Amino acid sequence: MTFIIRLIPLWLIVLPYLVWGQNTLGIPLVFNYSKAIFQGGSRTWDIKQDSRGILYFANNEGLITFDGGYWKLYPLPNGTIARSLYIDGNDRIYVGGQGEFGYFEASHTSLHYTSLTELIPEKHRKFADVWNTAKQGSSVFFRTNDRIFELTNGRITVHNATTTWQFLGHSEGRLFAQDRENGLLEFRNNRWSPLSPENLLKDAAIADVFSIGEDSVLFATLTNQMYLLHEDKFQLLDTGPWRDLYTPSFSRISDTEYATATSLAGCLIRNLDGQVIQRIGVAEGLPNNNVSAVFTDRDGNIWAGVDNAIAVISYNSVVKYFRPNLENDVTGFSTRVFKKNLYLSSSNGVYVAPLAPDATDHSLSQGSFSLVAGSDRGEAWRLEEVNGQLLLAHNAGVFIIKDKTAIPLAAGTGSWMFLPLSSVYPVSDIVVGTYYGLDLLHYSKGRFQKLGTLTGQPDSYRFLERDENGDVWASHPYRGIYRLRIAPDSMQYEARLFTQNDGLPSSFQNYVFKIANRIVFATESGIYEFDTVSQRFVPSASFTCFRGIPIKYLKDDVDGNVWFCSGKKVGVARFAEEEASREITFFPEIEGLNTSGFENIYPYNRNNIYIGSEKGIIHINYEKYTGDTPQPAALLSSIKTSGKKDSLIFGGYFPSQIPELPPSFDSYHFKYGSPSFGIQNHVTYSYWLEGYDTGWSEWSSATEKHYTNLSNGRYTFKLKARKNPGNESEIIAYTFVILPPWYKTVWAMLGYFFLFLTGVYLLIRWQQRAWRLQQLEFEGKLHQLRYIHQLEIEKNEKEIVKLQNEKLENEVLLKTKELANTSMQLMENTDALIKLKVEITKLNLHAEDENDLKRITSLLKDVEKNSANWDQFAAHFDELIDGFLNRLKTAHPDLTRTDLKVCAYLRLNFSSKQIAQLQNISVRGVEIHRYRLRKKLGLPTELSLSEYLATI
Repeated sequence: MTFIIRLIPLWLIVLPYLVWGQNTLGIPLVFNYSKAIFQGGSRTWDIKQDSRGILYFANNEGLITFDGGYWKLYPLPNGTIARSLYIDGNDRIYVGGQGEFGYFEASHTSLHYTSLTELIPEKHRKFADVWNTAKQGSSVFFRTNDRIFELTNGRITVHNATTTWQFLGHSEGRLFAQDRENGLLEFRNNRWSPLSPENLLKDAAIADVFSIGEDSVLFATLTNQMYLLHEDKFQLLDTGPWRDLYTPSFSRISDTEYATATSLAGCLIRNLDGQVIQRIGVAEGLPNNNVSAVFTDRDGNIWAGVDNAIAVISYNSVVKYFRPNLENDVTGFSTRVFKKNLYLSSSNGVYVAPLAPDATDHSLSQGSFSLVAGSDRGEAWRLEEVNGQLLLAHNAGVFIIKDKTAIPLAAGTGSWMFLPLSSVYPVSDIVVGTYYGLDLLHYSKGRFQKLGTLTGQPDSYRFLERDENGDVWASHPYRGIYRLRIAPDSMQYEARLFTQNDGLPSSFQNYVFKIANRIVFATESGIYEFDTVSQRFVPSASFTCFRGIPIKYLKDDVDGNVWFCSGKKVGVARFAEEEASREITFFPEIEGLNTSGFENIYPYNRNNIYIGSEKGIIHINYEKYTGDTPQPAALLSSIKTSGKKDSLIFGGYFPSQIPELPPSFDSYHFKYGSPSFGIQNHVTYSYWLEGYDTGWSEWSSATEKHYTNLSNGRYTFKLKARKNPGNESEIIAYTFVILPPWYKTVWAMLGYFFLFLTGVYLLIRWQQRAWRLQQLEFEGKLHQLRYIHQLEIEKNEKEIVKLQNEKLENEVLLKTKELANTSMQLMENTDALIKLKVEITKLNLHAEDENDLKRITSLLKDVEKNSANWDQFAAHFDELIDGFLNRLKTAHPDLTRTDLKVCAYLRLNFSSKQIAQLQNISVRGVEIHRYRLRKKLGLPTELSLSEYLATI
């Protein structure tokens, strides 16, 4: 009993596979969002998408939105569960909840909820959950268990159930409802009418309804049954045995496929016959198998509401996983399509799965992988088809695979790969690169056998290629490049090691491949080739597109495209004959998912590209990838601004007019995304803030941008998204205006202008006044200068007159002195003559001498006569001294002739000594004479005689 209990968990895992059969080989990638990410409740009940691509989820916590970048939660007013959704053509979101229904619509910049319960008649306002919401014409319907509310033109009509309303849905312009007693009804002519007299669905609870084709409607039940309504006739679609499952939700994928949510088996993809063609459960990536709601978005992704999470299944993606062991994932090393089977070598042996003969895309082939017997004793490194047989290079040696069994050919030494020594088939000799050197296989009579190990340089040869000269090139990631020359007997070889000294950019991380029948070497700096003339490695002129890119793996396909691995990236260099160079395309969807260190790419054809992965093999339908890439859309999620406090100014919905924001908001945070979900959600963005940036930014996967210190003005934030391989979205733009601060407003500018004009006016008036004052000052200074000039002229004239007068006075004084001197000399001469005369008279002369004496005496008399001409002297003196003697004589008539002479001498400033000589008296006599003159003139004591005479 204990053993049986222990088997129950295993049985619950295996049961779905036993019940539902086989999946398709390709498993879509699944990405899960936990409730910690979307900040909602544990259960999601309904999922819808609007015209812009935004997804809406009816959740236990309310309405949740997701735009590809950011999640947002909008609770209902009463904080209850949101059960159902409907989005009309104007993107108004009608929501049905617990005891509440209404609609969300864009208001200003975010979603705003409007409750409709106030329109319900008073007696019907108490109700439970609104399980379905649908629209017919201009009316919106909300279903509860006991009534259906019809909203038309702002009024609500109540449709009571006969027993219980079990379903409400809309399809192909028709509105259907299910009553437990009356079965399926259709709303026609404002009333509910039975759909068919058979009442086939009376006991089957309907879960969903959707159209198939143009004239058929598909009804899905909660009990995993499908009914087709065509021309008012029902038909049960399930052709296989019925399986009892709770299936609460369905979603149409195409006219031939639909998705089913189950409570035990996860999400099922079925066709119209009810056959399961794909199952997505825990093993395939869901967090659990209890799916409450499914929805297919416009890109073909399937959204599943599971317990405590929301999952997106990239069902329509061109990238899928081939996972041969769902319980324990294995690393995929190599892939080969051989005899309508797909073989996959892995870290735990070789797996094989059958391929459908008509499956162009191998990922759509239904089937399962099985382990090739005898291959699970270690790593199965490489599969190679040689001479129509499938060889396996294995950790335990060389194997041949026949009838899904691995048969040992050369057991013991681990082997890496096979290299035929001839291009002519069947190839007789094959070199095997092993862990320790080279082995030789020989093919004869349809069989392979090992001839032995070649003698030569032992090493681990994981990469081998043979050039047209017969030389074998081998690479070692940590040593360099070997050139191996095999002897004619094929049992020994010579090895030469080439390193960085021979032209390689480095001695490490070098790999050898044959591309387009040319030996090339992948390095850390691109592709190199060997120049036989210089015996050095040089950058390849044929693969310049790889220059500077570190390459670890190369493989060409039949179209000439070169597939490569660079670090964690996988890409392809597309070849086109009309182009001069190759265009490189990367696959961001699988970045980091490929096998690191043991890269492998198998381009079987354009529809089937196999890439080694840590979870089996990645499959890419390259034909569909390049030809069916939907154009991305760019969405602006939110704009927050910060100033004194933070504020949300945009919540994803564009306003009707350009917002004008206060100047205190100078920091803006933009968040954006793209409604490209699942594995296709590898979008890069470019933005441009007109008014601040100079142009578009570089492409980046970042989904937010922050700007600070924005000044006032008009700004437009432009955004565009780009998907690989390069298609861009349309540009979206959000315009806003930052108002100027009060000192930059129009009124302030008018005030500044008025103040400026006033200032200019005052400046002009001040300048005019200054000019007038300056002119007056100038005129005053000019008048003053003229006056000063006139004064200077007068002064100069006076000075000139004075100088002339002084000159004249000096001349007069000089002449007077000369006259006085002359007079003095005359007086001296007279005195001498008198003395001479006296002396002559004393002489005793003879008579004969008397005549001579008489003549001398007569002559002396003539001299005295001439010398004694005082009157004439006085007249000349008065002329020189301006009538001095006349004025003195008039003032003092009692003065004698001698007194006048003395006064004349004093007026001429003669000293007493000089006067004494002139008067022929002593100096004492002169003093006495001056004293007498003071008495005669009546002079006071304090007044000198000379001063008095100067005043006459």
